[in-house]
Amino acid sequence: MKNKIGFKGTLLEMLRWIKDGYDQSMATFILKVRKGPERESSGRRRWDNERIFAETLAQYETGDVLHLDDLTYDPFV
Repeated sequence: MKNKIGFKGTLLEMLRWIKDGYDQSMATFILKVRKGPERESSGRRRWDNERIFAETLAQYETGDVLHLDDLTYDPFV
C-alpha cells in the first residue's frame, strides 16, 4: 500500500494515517497522505565560526576570560 500510493513516510506513520482515516473514503485518505507538510523548515542554522573565534580571541586578549571557565557558557548562543 505504501508503494502504490507513493507515501514517503515510515510504516508507523502510515499506520497512524490508517487509524485516523479509517472511516473516510480511500480517495480522501490518499489525498491526505500525498499532501505535503503544512510548514517548511529553513534548515539548520549555520554557525559563523570565524566571528565566534574572533570574539573569543578578543575577549582572551583583553583579559575577559572568567566566563570561559563557566561550564554553562556557550559561545554559539
